[in-house]
Amino acid sequence: MKTTPAKQSSPVAEKPFWLNFEFQLRRVGFVLLLLIVAAALAGLFSRGYLSEATRSNDDHSLTLDYEKFNRLMSDMDMKITSVTPPGKRNRIVLGGDFMEGFRIDTLQPQPDKMYSLNGEMILEYQPMAPGVKQTLWLSLTPMKFGAMKSTVAIDNGAEIPFQQFIYP
Repeated sequence: MKTTPAKQSSPVAEKPFWLNFEFQLRRVGFVLLLLIVAAALAGLFSRGYLSEATRSNDDHSLTLDYEKFNRLMSDMDMKITSVTPPGKRNRIVLGGDFMEGFRIDTLQPQPDKMYSLNGEMILEYQPMAPGVKQTLWLSLTPMKFGAMKSTVAIDNGAEIPFQQFIYP
């Protein structure tokens, strides 16, 4: 059986400008990809070193541990540690964008009474002995994306404002 030789074709005319452009684009894209992966590993998009934050009021009777960055519909944790001042009720008030922006999946320990008033969520617990720390664990799901500005306070005391950014 005899084969026929392939037709000779003319070489492709390569343009040096476009070859250089493609090379530079690949190099920039590779560096950008490495930066995105490094930011994700560091916690810029969710849990991690850049995302973890702790806020406290002036007298350290209220401490908040939360995540500054998270993703829409992804679970996140929040820890509120409080020391009830003498003569005050053991009441934690969550305000700002908290009610509209987050869904509470779990709340430990369960409050004796929970209600909303003027756009704030109020959690009431049994009175504790003065100076005893109480820790409240919240598991939340962000329901809106963008910047969320919320507050947390003990029994109408000084508020701790905090901001979280939720990615779509």
